[in-house]
Amino acid sequence: MRPLSLDCLTILEAPAADMIRIAADAGYSMVSVWVQAPILPGGVLAAPSMTADIQRAVRETGVTVGNLEVFNLNVAEPIAAYKSALEFGARLGASTATAINYGAPRPDIADRFAEFYALAASFGLRGLVEPISMGLTRTIKDGIDLIQAAGVDSGVVLDCVHLMRTGSCVRDIEAADPRRIAYVQICDGMLNLPPELFGLEGTTERLYPGEGDFPLLDILRAVPATATLALEAPSLSRRERGESLLQRAQAAIMATRRALVVAGVN
Repeated sequence: MRPLSLDCLTILEAPAADMIRIAADAGYSMVSVWVQAPILPGGVLAAPSMTADIQRAVRETGVTVGNLEVFNLNVAEPIAAYKSALEFGARLGASTATAINYGAPRPDIADRFAEFYALAASFGLRGLVEPISMGLTRTIKDGIDLIQAAGVDSGVVLDCVHLMRTGSCVRDIEAADPRRIAYVQICDGMLNLPPELFGLEGTTERLYPGEGDFPLLDILRAVPATATLALEAPSLSRRERGESLLQRAQAAIMATRRALVVAGVN
């Protein structure tokens, strides 16, 4: 079976060391870690003071830290301000770091992404870009265009929610250079969701694979076999029903494994 990452948004209220142990108990191979402020309300930001605890959890479980989240290219501060968070994440063993473009239009985003990519590379990390529906880099094509403008060998983080909420489709994945689809965040959702609920969906209430009507099986078949697969599906409703962190992580991976088997890409 392909390894799966438990991405931190799924159980964002868990400290990173706890999330790693939960991921191990549920059957994931890796986790993503939120290392850069601001973090969404209710989340626990991983900080250098937690290094020993996180490293101990990695050693004890064999679950690795994969991706670092999330670095906004579109802020007033210089890209160099991200140095400490990237260095911290690299010490945890991470391999990639995700950038987004959220804010007012500015002419230097490609230059800033090139600088971010170089800074991440100085710590052995590959900088990625995630198109997001509420940002300026919104679609797979937008992400690839930014990579090309920056002149770097980067890849796109494909999040199923943002794919669907930008009006994109499976053909957009198939049309992309497979080398540029680096990381896939899996979840499900309802196609007829009112637009005013998109923000809530993206941050706190996604569906697990098989619970909605996204063309998820076709998406999974279209992504390249080289892409890292992750489950990113926060579920406030499950939390409010009293489901534990472990129960949510287990239900999520079981649903994802079923979808991968049905899609024939497990």
